[in-house]
Amino acid sequence: MAALALGAAASCSSGTTGPTAHGADTITANYALTGVVNPSTHKGGTLVLGGTQDLDSVDPVNQYYAYSWDFSRYYARPLMAYKVGAPGSASIQLVPGLAAAVPTASADGKTWTVKIRSGLKFSNGEPITSKDVKYAIERSYAVDSVNPAGPEYFQAVLTGGTYPGPYKDKSADHLGLTGVDTPDDTTLVFHLVAPYNDFPYVLTMPQTAPVPIDVDQNQATGGLNYTGTTVVSSGPYTISAYTAGKNITLTRNPNWSAASDPNDPALPDKITVKTDWDATQLDQAILAGTVEADYAGSGLQTADVASVLSNPAKKKYTDNPSANATRYISIDEDVAPFDNAHCRMAVAYALNKVDLVNARGGEIAGAKIANTMLPPGVPGHVNANPYPTGADSKGDVAKAKAELAACGKPNGFSTGIITINTGKGPGGAIALQNALARAGITTTITQVEGSKYYSQNLQRPEVMKNKGYGLALAAWGPDWPTPFAFFSQITDGRLLTATSSGSNYGRVNDPVINGLLDQMRAAKTSSEAAALASRLDAQVMSDAMYIPYGYDTLLLARGKDVTNYYISNAYNGLPDLIAMGVVS
Repeated sequence: MAALALGAAASCSSGTTGPTAHGADTITANYALTGVVNPSTHKGGTLVLGGTQDLDSVDPVNQYYAYSWDFSRYYARPLMAYKVGAPGSASIQLVPGLAAAVPTASADGKTWTVKIRSGLKFSNGEPITSKDVKYAIERSYAVDSVNPAGPEYFQAVLTGGTYPGPYKDKSADHLGLTGVDTPDDTTLVFHLVAPYNDFPYVLTMPQTAPVPIDVDQNQATGGLNYTGTTVVSSGPYTISAYTAGKNITLTRNPNWSAASDPNDPALPDKITVKTDWDATQLDQAILAGTVEADYAGSGLQTADVASVLSNPAKKKYTDNPSANATRYISIDEDVAPFDNAHCRMAVAYALNKVDLVNARGGEIAGAKIANTMLPPGVPGHVNANPYPTGADSKGDVAKAKAELAACGKPNGFSTGIITINTGKGPGGAIALQNALARAGITTTITQVEGSKYYSQNLQRPEVMKNKGYGLALAAWGPDWPTPFAFFSQITDGRLLTATSSGSNYGRVNDPVINGLLDQMRAAKTSSEAAALASRLDAQVMSDAMYIPYGYDTLLLARGKDVTNYYISNAYNGLPDLIAMGVVS
């Protein structure tokens, strides 16, 4: 995340709704990093978005792409939210969403109480109650069915032990999770296993958006059909049409009330997303103004970067944020010979980080070379380099061959690389393949559709092992701007199961790391958490299951008719989708 904001979108004086009225000619490149492009209160029209891949899931419980969290707010209201209308560093300000006020904690920090707004309704007309929120949270425990890919924070922080999820819940109302109480229809009481100062951030996740119990339990397959147009909305829009891998259409939710949701401006009448664009054609469509934004924030493709930056008329419609995310090679230790640390270290030394960064678009539109997992924008980052790849960062082949000898593979070995089949994925896999070949490691590349990449491959240990996918290209940003939110889901071995790796693709299960995570979760100050994060980062690197090569940068294009456009730090450098409107 995902990488991982109350108020209305920034507005202007009455009657000025178009770009020209707001001085569009004065808008420059990078304006959206700190300012709001074309602020407007105008309601109406169709906001046209595009992308090269689908959401990882339409069901909010099973989303973990940052852009999916960004997009899902149209139809799924979490308990807490980030302030809309606030660009840059102000965008990480927490405000109530479905909640009526910020949560309150007990003196010992282990009990949190949240009141939700009264009088709320789902798009089907049913009232929204605290029980619907509890039920939604319970669904996150069903990692063997509806949540194979989403985050598992509640399992880690709430009391309730090994609750199996609502579909195996023997209680009559399917609300047997003891970590959450619902004493009345507008109150939730959360019981934590230990104090956790970040807990309000957990409540921003789509998994806290309410789900109507009767609708989900009526599904013949126990909730597994709660997707597409069957998702019941709690936000300003409903999913009126959905074709997996093709398109999404949102229209206004007739039971949503602006008075009860002051953080969501809900400006367009309709939102359409074509999700199967060719990446280069999408770039051209945005620059031509027929599409207003790439909803996934993939950034301009390598072939388009130079021509756009050299053309002032096009460059002014671009922004170049740092995404606060790390690109890395995930090594699955269950795929031989990666059960031997020296074989993993051979990969680390062999990387040509220059080629990998260039495959993403270079330092401006791709990534800046990284040598350690924790990105510079997260407290605790230390500029360490435990596996030097030469003065030019193009690989230390001699050191890689020495590690191969140490792991009993002096002549190298063969393994599989898995990547997505669109955008910058294939080029990155080829760069990795070429770098490893110099050391004698031969690889076969498999490309898969982006929305299935994690949920049906990296998060399924039996698939990775059986198909020999020892290496995978991955990326990770903090779910919110703290070091625990960066590390917990990708390194906590206690969340692993036989059938699911969650987001811990390398299946890291190191007692030292687990202990540092517990200390970080209980940290009372940000400086204490940062110091623990530096130690944890060093330990992760010593295990050599994650090998970083780049810290993400993006070159994003925006359409000429989009209003209220700005970059949100809350979503790792993506545009704040829910703020946008359009000149109709």
